[in-house]
Amino acid sequence: MRVEVSGLVFSSAHLIAGHEKCECLHGHNWRVSVAVEGEVGEEGMVVDFVELRKMVAEECSKLDHKILLPEKSRHLKIIFQQDEVEVKAGGKRYSLPGQDVCILPVTEVTAEEIARLIADRLLQRLPVKFRRLEVKVEEAPGESATYSREL
Repeated sequence: MRVEVSGLVFSSAHLIAGHEKCECLHGHNWRVSVAVEGEVGEEGMVVDFVELRKMVAEECSKLDHKILLPEKSRHLKIIFQQDEVEVKAGGKRYSLPGQDVCILPVTEVTAEEIARLIADRLLQRLPVKFRRLEVKVEEAPGESATYSREL
């Protein structure tokens, strides 16, 4: 049986150094959907919709209204200075308030990487009774990436 929650949204800014169009700092209203597959339990559910939605919303809130930066990027240089984060990319230098920045353990901040990151974080929180987890992240209407993992 497959169970899905959708319509969760977070807003954030990012850039992709070395990409012709996306190298400029810009933002998205990212939409997230999560599906799990598993057996219906004694309580008549695969998973409680309310609990799954709450977990996904909590992960989205960590990214909401932040400037997302990739910790593992070969193209960005990130320097931490007290309460500021300095970013150098593509001949540009950004000085950002530290509280507005979220450094992610990814190579680039893309829909693909965010979907994988959210899946990894959910797997640490979800019960292990599922067969499959799928996370879809849409950065613009009609442009999405789906990460799935067999459990």
